[in-house]
Amino acid sequence: MEDSNKYYHSRHFLRLLHRYEKAISEGHVPYMEADELTDIAEYYMTGKQDAKANQAIKAAISMHPDSVDPQIFLARQKMFYGQLDEAHAIIDAVTEQEDCEVIYVQAELRIKEGQADKASEFLTQQMKLMQDSLDTYLYDCAAIFMDYDQWELAKEWLEHLRGAYPTHPRIPIMEAEIQMGLDNYEDALPMLQKIVDEEPYNSDAWNLLAETHVALEMYNEAQEAADFSLAINPQDSNALLMKANAYMRNEQMGEAIEHYKQYLEAQSDDLSVQISLAICYSNEERYKEALPLLEKAEQQALKQPDRENELTQVLQMKAYALSRLNRTTEALAILNKARQTGDESQSWRFDMSEGDIHLQAGNLKQAETYFANALKKTPEQGETLFSIALTYSNAGYNDCAIDLLDDVWTLFGTQEGKFVVPYLANCYLHKNDMQNYLKYLRLAPSCDREATRILFHDRFPENTAPEDYYAYAYKDIYGIFPDQPENPTY
Repeated sequence: MEDSNKYYHSRHFLRLLHRYEKAISEGHVPYMEADELTDIAEYYMTGKQDAKANQAIKAAISMHPDSVDPQIFLARQKMFYGQLDEAHAIIDAVTEQEDCEVIYVQAELRIKEGQADKASEFLTQQMKLMQDSLDTYLYDCAAIFMDYDQWELAKEWLEHLRGAYPTHPRIPIMEAEIQMGLDNYEDALPMLQKIVDEEPYNSDAWNLLAETHVALEMYNEAQEAADFSLAINPQDSNALLMKANAYMRNEQMGEAIEHYKQYLEAQSDDLSVQISLAICYSNEERYKEALPLLEKAEQQALKQPDRENELTQVLQMKAYALSRLNRTTEALAILNKARQTGDESQSWRFDMSEGDIHLQAGNLKQAETYFANALKKTPEQGETLFSIALTYSNAGYNDCAIDLLDDVWTLFGTQEGKFVVPYLANCYLHKNDMQNYLKYLRLAPSCDREATRILFHDRFPENTAPEDYYAYAYKDIYGIFPDQPENPTY
């Protein structure tokens, strides 16, 4: 994918695209080679511009009916939309079955069918046909499994590549990315740092380094790495995305929103980013701005059968936004649609959402009923009870929230359950019970430092450490700093 993106920004491709689009705007299709028209169709497909992609590929087939490239494109298009039988029919009809791209599609279809091991066996069997370009073949095979998050198999194929071509230039970055895919971010970090030290203009490595820093909660470092990538290429959408992710994870929602919006100007149909932006809007209580984005995300998810989980998430978020705009009837109707798309084993989550909607509308009895149903069904009773407590707190029912948080603390035990302390402090603050607010705020950093920072950092001077919140809060209330501002541990 990275290589494709670079090609789409190359002078050669941009000249082709300009020539093609100029002719289309004048009402005719220019004569081009099959691979050129297929590249243009793939470019449009990458941008989710299906109508334009179909127009280009029809032109390719019309001009070059015996060419393999357009048929491979059609097979991939069917595969992308989950139409696997049609993809099989197209690719099986191609006469040049030994073409490497045909082999790759055959393998990808097996992966899409849940047979990744068989895909690997198939690719191994075809290796004897690829001796003239074995380095490219081994690289492509590893990349295929990376594209489909089959990281263990990707690792195996990378070892094949290393064994045959130990100095292949892509091995270091692929090895780092595979470690990331296996959630071994601490192992990936020094690998990527070595790459950018040796290749300071390698934007792919800078982007992966930014992603690794985000995963390790090193948000300032992530933003710095993304900035290096943007210095190399100001139009690098991946760098914008990594920077937005860093802002979002660091609870800097305003900055995250601006960067996600900038990213979507170039990648307007990226479903995952639409969802991330909608989450940021919701966190900022900008529900009117979130709704049209969620509407678009819903339509996008409906086109992609393999994105059912995202569709369910989008519908739940849409119901939540509608409830916050006091459109309760619509919210419940959308939540019912989410129930129909979701997994039955997750029905307790829908009960939680329905309880939340009723609580927001002031329907306390109905809310209690749905929360009780969720507690009966959930596999994680303590965590679900904690979520219910936060839902009451967010809706302003702080007495109920305090009672439930006390129950959570009892359920988990004195030490394990102390993570509720910052939330108790928050409830007492909103009750204007300053004595108990200070009592729990003083304990909060030693109980859950990050939760303390997220809940209270906006109330204190910038860069104040959570351990110092108590002293500043005491001064806000009593006009002086406490005699002993140090924070105890619980």
